[in-house]
Amino acid sequence: MAERRAVNKYYPPDWDPSHGSANAYVGQHPLRDRARKLNEGILIVRFELPFSIWCGGCNSMLATGLRFNAEKKKIGNYYSTPIWSFRMKCRECGHWFEIHTNPKETTYDVADGARKKAESEDDIVDLSCIEEQDNQGSLLHELEAAKEHKQKAAQQIQRLNTLQVGRKIREENQRQSDEIQSRTGINIPILPASAEDSANAAHVQFGETGNVTKRIAKEVAGRPLFAKAAKLQKPNLKTKLALRHLSNNDPFTSQSTEHRLSIPDLGIKRCSKSTFPTNGLDELALTYANMDSSSSDTD
Repeated sequence: MAERRAVNKYYPPDWDPSHGSANAYVGQHPLRDRARKLNEGILIVRFELPFSIWCGGCNSMLATGLRFNAEKKKIGNYYSTPIWSFRMKCRECGHWFEIHTNPKETTYDVADGARKKAESEDDIVDLSCIEEQDNQGSLLHELEAAKEHKQKAAQQIQRLNTLQVGRKIREENQRQSDEIQSRTGINIPILPASAEDSANAAHVQFGETGNVTKRIAKEVAGRPLFAKAAKLQKPNLKTKLALRHLSNNDPFTSQSTEHRLSIPDLGIKRCSKSTFPTNGLDELALTYANMDSSSSDTD
């Protein structure tokens, strides 16, 4: 309803368009009480003090920005610009004071009942301007001004050099970053190095690749040319186990290992080289002889 209140109007039940506007029909002004002195050329408005003033009745200070219900009235013209008068009461003592607009100076003037507090730049005397006017023809003043100009120029040149060096450093950092991105294939932006990164990198230790390479080269040079020959030099594991088994005494056998059976005990006879057959007939004769000897033994 609040947004509709500004556009909606109340029309009495007995009103019709022939009576004109609703305000004229009920005998009221659209501005209500603000226009109660409109026949005198006075309109009630809200006025904000443009500067601090001292009240002429109670001598209290009224600060800048304080607002009053002021009587606005036109009192003259400056060429085609109207001059307005704002008359209001002091909130402390009820004393009336009046402020006028000044179109010529584009400011406000306290006309009656108060005085302006001297705190604006216009009310403060600028001694530097007076001193500058007095020293315009002085040779010493010209030398001092030239020296100040030289100092300012040197500072500006130093500032420009600093900016140029900073730009070159940024361009070099960007070039290195682009080079790393193109080499590694990383598309994310690379941040500049920091003190924490340097400290972490200082604690990283890498192996000595040169000594390792020399040691491997020495081992390779000392190896045999063929891997099979090196394998034959090593003792066979099965042979070692068999020899160890034969050398150990078996406590569960009835015969001691100290009494070893000889070849004659086993009935093995050695044959001389002359007994071996040299051809097929000799081999056949030897076979028959062995058969005869075996038959006689059985008898």
